[in-house]
Order: sequence, then structure tokens, then C-alpha cells
Amino acid sequence: MVEITGTLQRQAWIEKRLPPVEQLDGGLWSVPIVFPRNPMRYTLCYVMVDGGDCLVVDPGFDSDEGYDQLADALERIGPGIAGVTGVFATHYHADHLGMARRLADAAATWVGVGRLDRDALTAHGEPAAEQEADRQLYRSWGVPEERLPEVQLSLEAFQRIRHAAAVDRVFDGGDQLRVGGRILRTEATPGHTPGHLMLWDDAARLVLSGDHILPRITPNVSLAESGHPDPLRSYLESLERTVEAEDHEVLPAHEYRFKGIAARARALRAHSAERLDEVLAALVSQQDPTVYTVARNIGWSRGWDSLAGFQLRMALSETAAHIQYLSTSGLHAGVSGLPSAPEVVALQAGQRR
Repeated sequence: MVEITGTLQRQAWIEKRLPPVEQLDGGLWSVPIVFPRNPMRYTLCYVMVDGGDCLVVDPGFDSDEGYDQLADALERIGPGIAGVTGVFATHYHADHLGMARRLADAAATWVGVGRLDRDALTAHGEPAAEQEADRQLYRSWGVPEERLPEVQLSLEAFQRIRHAAAVDRVFDGGDQLRVGGRILRTEATPGHTPGHLMLWDDAARLVLSGDHILPRITPNVSLAESGHPDPLRSYLESLERTVEAEDHEVLPAHEYRFKGIAARARALRAHSAERLDEVLAALVSQQDPTVYTVARNIGWSRGWDSLAGFQLRMALSETAAHIQYLSTSGLHAGVSGLPSAPEVVALQAGQRR
């Protein structure tokens, strides 16, 4: 059973407004940072202060408004921007890592992410070439020509990706990160991104879950966005490693704090199984399926017709991840635009070397 502990956060989420800055324990604060023009509205950044150290986790999307919000909160908390001694992002998405470089440069400190996320970022080439490859991928997935402009990423987005690749420290699962007297351990939870990391503070019975486990929303697991050949498989395997501490309070990057990580992990696995059944049914009912035609036959929460722009892009890439899982499980194959099961095995072998 999931128990909501972030009651003020939940109320703000329901009322579609920013929650307050909250002190969660003696040296830990939750700070909402606006995410402009996005349905998620804000990211829950966490600030840890202990023994002269100040770690900022998931500083949010890079905007002047968000930077001012974080600067004001840091002044209220005490250290100010100049007192920040480290910036850590649970994963590379723009609403987590986006403002990290700006903050770290202002504080003259480091930015850290998971190693595989750093590798995915640095693998990007010139923005124009990346944008063309992106367009060709979605074309191969059967997206109609008139809808390609709305699903492809902009040149500015690819430029932001190259900028975000400038990190100073990389972490693997099992590493330790000290913040004064606090000892945080990293847990590798690939799926949402290849290098997604959660931070566990076992002494305080807390876990910063990033986007891996949210209290209500199912995190997006995308083939095109992940940089991983079989991201849904990685995600489901990662969920198995997050159920060890049922008594920990979960501090997610969106929505609100809660307890009951094992129950939530089971619910997420059940949702994935239902979606896989939907995708398989759509595949077997079509003579020449594409990612686009399969996605069109899935029961999205707000309906297929509501999907446009970036939300459509995410739906298509999530559908592709589910098709890939079925293919690598030997349950279905032959959808255009996806690597075959042998190709995925080769890719995975290459990653292990």
C-alpha cells in the first residue's frame, strides 16, 4: 500500500500550483523548480546541507525563473549559491540536469551524473546531423510526413544536449557520495535513461528516486530517448532492485513524497504487463504494423487524439520500447525501424565489453 507523506506537495499537485519549499529533516529541503511549457509543471529539487557541504540534487530545467527560484531558496536555507559544493542529477533529462552546469559554474563546483548517461550525452554529434537522424528514425516508424515536424526535436534541443554533456564526475551503482556526515549510496536503475541513479540514505530511511519511481505517474520508458537497445527490460529489472527498503520514504522528482516502494514497484510492473498485452494484440491484428499504427491502437489515458508534439513523440518512443521488449523476448518481430533481436543481442554484448 502506498502512503502519501508529502501532503502539501500532493495538494499543490492537485491544484496545479507550485508546492512550498519544505524542510524535510535537519539538513534536507525540497525545492520546486518550474518546468516551463510542460505538463509536469515543475521538478522537485532536493538540497542537502551538512558539515559545510551543500549538495543540490536535480536542479531542474534551465530558465531564468527557475534559477531565481533556486537562488532564493538557497539563500533562505543558508548557504546561498556560493555555498553549493556539488550538483548531482539522477539522470540526464533537461528537467533534471538542465540547470546543473549553470548552477555549478556560478558556485565553482562539480556536476555529476551516472556514467552511462554521460556516455549517452557525449555520443551525440553535430545538432543538424542529429536532427536529421531523428527525423529519419520517426519516419521509419511510420509517422506521416505531415506529423514529422511536431515529433522531431529542434536544433536547440540537440544543442542543449551537447551543452549538458559537460559534466565533471560520473557515478556507477554502488558508489558512495558524502555530504558532511550523510552517506548516500547510488543504485543503478536504468530504463528511464541508461544511467539513471537513485540515491539512498539508509541512516535517515530516505531514497531520492528521480523519475524511476513516482507515486502515481508511470515513468516514460522510450527507445529513441534512452540510448539503450532494450530499455523496458532494463526498467523492469531495475524495479526488482528497489523493493528492499519498504520503510524508506521515497522522495521523487515529481508529484509528492510517499512510502510503500515495494507496492508501487508491483503496480508499475503490472501496468507494464497490461501495456505489453495491448501492444501485442495490436501487432498481431495488423498485417504490416509500424510503431505509429500500433501506438494508434493503444488506450492512452487521454486518448490518441489528445497526443501532439512532444507528448506524441514520447508515446511513439514508449510504444517502440514495448515492441522491442516483445521482439527480444521472442514474442514478435518484423516491425520496421527497430533493430532485430540478434542486433540487440550484439549491441548488448558490445555494451558489456
